[in-house]
Amino acid sequence: MEWRYKALGDRRSIPAELHAAVTSLPEADRSDRQRVNEAVRRHDTARREGRTVWLYLDDYENGESRTIGDPEWVKVFASGGAAGAWLQDNDPEGVAWEYEVEGGPAQGSVWLCLPDPASRAIGEPDWIKLFASNERAQKWLEGNEPKRDIWQYPVQE
Repeated sequence: MEWRYKALGDRRSIPAELHAAVTSLPEADRSDRQRVNEAVRRHDTARREGRTVWLYLDDYENGESRTIGDPEWVKVFASGGAAGAWLQDNDPEGVAWEYEVEGGPAQGSVWLCLPDPASRAIGEPDWIKLFASNERAQKWLEGNEPKRDIWQYPVQE
């Protein structure tokens, strides 16, 4: 609660794994200790099982806008450590966000579906859907977003 209602400029922070779990909850549930604890446990399990990845949005190059589908539009990392190492070398002020992958551990690649292709709301839980396989992504699309496209991106270790 202290972190949630801190004043602008207050440097207190929470670990990324807690932030990802809390922001995955609906706004009304974010102050319910039991729901927050459940979300943190679920997210921790997903991380231990390899069902999370870290995303860095790289949607501009030399003043030109990149879009989903461009091979360099987003970087996908297998861990926070891999993301941190890459950011340190390539964009020290950049931020990577953790997302859960549906359908199993991320191995080699993930498949992405962007519900709103114009959105740049990286970090928001519903900004993007990630899948462990093309088959899982296609199945989800059939039942939810049949007219949307999916894109494959490699996972960097």
